[in-house]
Amino acid sequence: MRFKIPRAILSLELKKIISQEMKTQQFAATRASQKQLQEIAAVSQEIEKSGLPKHLVCKKLPDGLGQGIFLHPKAKPVEKGRVIAPYSGIVAFIPQHYGNGSDYTFSLLSNLLLTKEEQLFFDPERKYHPRRLYSLDLDAEKRGNFTRFINHSEAPNLAAYPLKISKNTYGLEPSPLDIVYIAIKKIRPGEQLLVCYEDSEKSYWGALNIKPTPMTPKTFQLNSSLKVTKTKEKF
Repeated sequence: MRFKIPRAILSLELKKIISQEMKTQQFAATRASQKQLQEIAAVSQEIEKSGLPKHLVCKKLPDGLGQGIFLHPKAKPVEKGRVIAPYSGIVAFIPQHYGNGSDYTFSLLSNLLLTKEEQLFFDPERKYHPRRLYSLDLDAEKRGNFTRFINHSEAPNLAAYPLKISKNTYGLEPSPLDIVYIAIKKIRPGEQLLVCYEDSEKSYWGALNIKPTPMTPKTFQLNSSLKVTKTKEKF
């Protein structure tokens, strides 16, 4: 797999702005526990080495639905609370009313006012405007890891959590904000990993003017031959 970036890469300048804005907006990421730090470090090593952890399988779904990530049929169940992986990609400031047109974007922070010097540094192609609002986007369209292939569901088995990575002994670069996928229920062998793309305002699919294909972790199953089968599930 060519997507092998374990975590979002943040420069010192980005970390400074993120930390400052999180205080200003009173948005606090949860400090990652020692167990979470250990799990993030382990999966990061696997991503760097092969792109996909051994207990997971990336397979094309039927009906033209693209790729999906499944728990290997011979793997042990993934217990609730286990880290799956950080969502990674390119972090950039985007003028808020423009959008970036990508289907693989997390908006980390919004309603940001940048100084003239910050605009010149992060957005040099546009003329400075003192009241231009920016969002800080994490985009996995061109660079990222396997989490970009995890599909949407209104009945997910994963959730995206904002975590703060503090100084640690596991080799992880400290960060004020990582988006980390964590299991919110037990995932059984052969099930698809799914996360809800929508926020509390239900704005993701509406902005794209798309009606998502309904699916649950059991809609598509990976059998012992590593073939994807579709169940006759009713929604």
